[in-house]
Amino acid sequence: MSELTTSRVAHHVAVAAVTLTYVAVTVGESILAPILPIASSRLGLDEAAAGRILGLLSLSAGVGNLVGGAMLGRFGPKIPAMLGAALTSIGAALAAVEAGSSQFTAAHVLMGLGAGVFFASGIYSIGFLADPRRRGRAMGLFGIAYSLALALAAGLVAVMGPDAWRAVFAVAAWLGGAALVAVAFADLPSRTKVVNGGVGSGLRLLGIPVAVGGAAAVAQFGLVAFVTTLAVDDWTMTESSAAVVLLVGRILSIPGKAWAGRLADRRGAIGAARVVTITLLASGAACLTVPAVWIGAAASAVFAAAAGAMFPVAN
Repeated sequence: MSELTTSRVAHHVAVAAVTLTYVAVTVGESILAPILPIASSRLGLDEAAAGRILGLLSLSAGVGNLVGGAMLGRFGPKIPAMLGAALTSIGAALAAVEAGSSQFTAAHVLMGLGAGVFFASGIYSIGFLADPRRRGRAMGLFGIAYSLALALAAGLVAVMGPDAWRAVFAVAAWLGGAALVAVAFADLPSRTKVVNGGVGSGLRLLGIPVAVGGAAAVAQFGLVAFVTTLAVDDWTMTESSAAVVLLVGRILSIPGKAWAGRLADRRGAIGAARVVTITLLASGAACLTVPAVWIGAAASAVFAAAAGAMFPVAN
C-alpha cells in the first residue's frame, strides 16, 4: 500500500471515528426527549421533576463544553473525545438499569457531560480534516450525524415501544463503548496552538456565533424536548405516536443541515442564520397557534428540523 493510500485511509478512519462518537454522545443525551412521557409515568415524575432532569442534562452539557474546550487546548482532541464517549457509555448503562429517579438523573448528568466534553474536539477535528473551501459543507455533513442520532433515538422508542425504553439506553451504552475504541485507534490532529487574540477577539467570539448557537440550543433542548409532552397532553396522541412526530422532525433535519451548510458557503454564516431563523420562528408560531392537530404536528416537525439546522451555521 502506497504512502498516499495509507494517508487517505487514516484520514477516513479519523473522520469515521469522530462521526461515530458524535452519534454515540448524541443518542445518549437525546433519548430523554422521546421517552419523557414514558419515563415520567414509570418513575412517577411530574412535569416539574421531568423539567429539572432536562435542565440538569443541558447544564451538564454546558459544563462539559467548558471542560472539553480546556482539555482540547491542553491535550488535543483525542483525550476529550475518548472521555466524552466513556462518560456517555457509563451514563447510558446507569439509565438502562436505573433503580429510581435519583440514579436516572445522575445518568443524564453523565451523558450531558459526555456530550459536552466531546463537542469542541469533534468540531475542531472535522474543521481540521475538511477542505478549507468546503468547511460549511463539512459542518453540514457532520451535523447530519447529529440528526441521524436524534432520529435513531426517537425511532428506537417508536419501534420498540414504551415498555422497551430501557433497552434504548443499552444501545447508547454500546455505541459509546464502540466510539471509545474507535477514537483510541484513530489518528486525530495533535494539540491545538492557542493564540491570544486579546479582548476584541473574545468579544467577537461571544457575539453572533454564541447568539446563533444559543438560539439553537434553546430551541433544541428547551422547546423540541417537550414536543412529545405537548403531543400527548394537548393533542391527545399516544406515546408511540408522539415519538413518531419527533422522529419525523429528526429525519427532516438531515437534509436541513446539509442545506444550511451549503447556504453558509454561498451566503455566509450570517445570511444562512437569517433564513434558518425565519423558518424556526414561522414553524414555532404555527405549532403553538394553529388549532388543527395535524398542522400543529407537521409544524412541530419542521421546527425540530430548523432547530437542528441552526447548529452547522453556528459552528
